Amino acid sequence: MVDERPVLQLTTYWFPTQDSGERSFLMKLEFSLNHPHSGDKPSLAEVACSTGSANQAMDLLPSIIPKKTKRIMRRLLQPWPKDRYTQAYNCSGGILNLFTPPWGEKQDEVWARMVAEWQAKSFPDEQVRQAALRALEQRWNTTPHPFFAGLTPAQVMVGGGPREEELADEFLERLDEMFKEYHFESEGDALIKTVLLLRGWQCQPQRDGQTIAQIIVAERDELLARRAQALA
Repeated sequence: MVDERPVLQLTTYWFPTQDSGERSFLMKLEFSLNHPHSGDKPSLAEVACSTGSANQAMDLLPSIIPKKTKRIMRRLLQPWPKDRYTQAYNCSGGILNLFTPPWGEKQDEVWARMVAEWQAKSFPDEQVRQAALRALEQRWNTTPHPFFAGLTPAQVMVGGGPREEELADEFLERLDEMFKEYHFESEGDALIKTVLLLRGWQCQPQRDGQTIAQIIVAERDELLARRAQALA
């Protein structure tokens, strides 16, 4: 008889800051929502998209999951807005953004420039003006952003998949081996060395010739396509 009871596996890693350690938990939750549920069945994210209900996806979770974790997952499973994806500021951004500061709209110079250009234009009426703003918001959603290590806000919103999760674990294991016994002059010194290591690692080509960053982007694009299909 096969024991199908859930098994809790704990893995500890070294992080340069408390914020990056906390963000790694959010990153893991985003990964879990994009895993196929029970083999080939749709992921929890796809269930929420296709049914329009986060509740139906949440019902598939085992009762052992803590309530606080479920609240975060429920938030991540909520329908996306039709306008600008400002929730991207509060997502992890995956392994490529694990160690960057938690940016917000106030610091977003890209959006500020886009709005300034829109405000400088003249429109025949308010209806056309608002339509141009909506188009601008959609352009921001699909434009690679320096806040998100070159990911688009849409790619950030969708979260990472199984391949990125494997790559993230690979990098965190390497980080742990290199720095857990290393003496840093300050937290800032630890963060800088970590980001430099990450940026070098993400440019490494894999067996198929793609870099790690390209693999992550391709998987997130595939998840966006699957999300669109689930919505349809």
